[in-house]
Amino acid sequence: MQLAVRTLALALLAAATLSGAAAAGDSRWGKGYVPNHPVEAQDGQSYKFYDDLIQDRIAIVSFIYTSCSEICPIATARLSQLQEKLGEHMGRDVFFYSITVDPEIDTPARMQTYAKTFGAGPGWLFLTGKPEHINEIRYRLGERSRFLGEHRNDLLLSNGLAGQWQRDSAMGDLDRLVLTIQSLNPAAFGKAPLASRPHAQLEAIELTGPPGETLYLKACAGCHSIGEGNRVGPDLAGVSERRRPEWLINFIANPAKVRASKDPIALELAARFPTVRMPSIGVSAREAADLLAYIEARQARTHRHIPLQPLLALTTAQGKPLTAEEIEGRPLAVTFGFTHCPDVCPTTLLDWSNALASLGPDGDRIKVLFVSVDPERDTPAALKSYMASFDPRITALTGSASELAAVAAAFGAHYAKVPGKDGSYTIDHTLKTYILDAQAQMAGASDHATDTQQRHALLKKLTRRE
Repeated sequence: MQLAVRTLALALLAAATLSGAAAAGDSRWGKGYVPNHPVEAQDGQSYKFYDDLIQDRIAIVSFIYTSCSEICPIATARLSQLQEKLGEHMGRDVFFYSITVDPEIDTPARMQTYAKTFGAGPGWLFLTGKPEHINEIRYRLGERSRFLGEHRNDLLLSNGLAGQWQRDSAMGDLDRLVLTIQSLNPAAFGKAPLASRPHAQLEAIELTGPPGETLYLKACAGCHSIGEGNRVGPDLAGVSERRRPEWLINFIANPAKVRASKDPIALELAARFPTVRMPSIGVSAREAADLLAYIEARQARTHRHIPLQPLLALTTAQGKPLTAEEIEGRPLAVTFGFTHCPDVCPTTLLDWSNALASLGPDGDRIKVLFVSVDPERDTPAALKSYMASFDPRITALTGSASELAAVAAAFGAHYAKVPGKDGSYTIDHTLKTYILDAQAQMAGASDHATDTQQRHALLKKLTRRE
């Protein structure tokens, strides 16, 4: 109890110092207070902490260590989800810095492995450095733990443009956090909100869903999917068919205990996913049972039928309507994007070009569709020129605003126009590719974090000749 009180007192003191400095608008939280020590990212590149990473940008700072078996994996997985929500703003308008509190162990190579495990993309650096430098950085930023297990797991939001800092958490509603980040520099994000609900409704994850939903969203979704492939941990689709219910409940409630018993299934999972092991988070047997029930219900919804009729209203890059013969009775892969997209869209299309090539002749059996969400600029002629760089079996589509909205609604995809300076704009959009079987049932999805081999296995299964 004494330790808890002392920790709380330190946290309150740090928070008070933080908010007071930000409110004062002085230089205390600018250069001269925030250290400018050299730090090293997961790729081995060196930076000066303040000059290169803090001033003149929006930064989200977290503290982790790679051998952490409790909150670090969950908090980092939540940042991975936040990264997906921020989309193309990552590395341009927002930067993530996950700073180790164990620099003697966490070399750049270890940080690189950790970063890959969580699908870190552009703008997300995992930082280490000399212990004396890292210790001063974290101390100045309010992370003053005396041993590893005591370290802070909240977030620091830095607005280097205005010299302001504030604390937040990755464990609450991520849509609320997105809006908070967007409010730090509205000019960079434009007027269109990245989250779909008003700020006033986003103070916490609402307990409106079935039992097990909140636990899945807060503690599981960052590391696992249901029917969308492996992430940090295994895909949970069909898990109740592969494992006995009592084993699952025991493992969810206390995975460390099950591993310590030399359980062969637990050891096999640890070998398959060695970077991060499932932590013990104090889940009761009842909560574990509720979680399993929720996974089964979600899995049933995942394999939903997708109406293809909205796609038939769209026009190809050749200026012709998409026909039913082109898409009915065959597997489909449908991704959304636009030709002015700076990185995600061309990377996705190149990735799918490689995926089709890896399938050999079976690649002809799946139809890959690239649906533009930018009808103002992506005319058939513009799409035809753009698609010349990718596999010719990928069909680009455009249409009117209402036609595109109908297609997005059918898949549950999101996109929004984000105005920029001087009348320019970009498009924030769903990053995943939706994969359908020959009966137009949702068979899975993929994105930049999806394991290539697992996706290949799914595509081989869907294109297998009977």
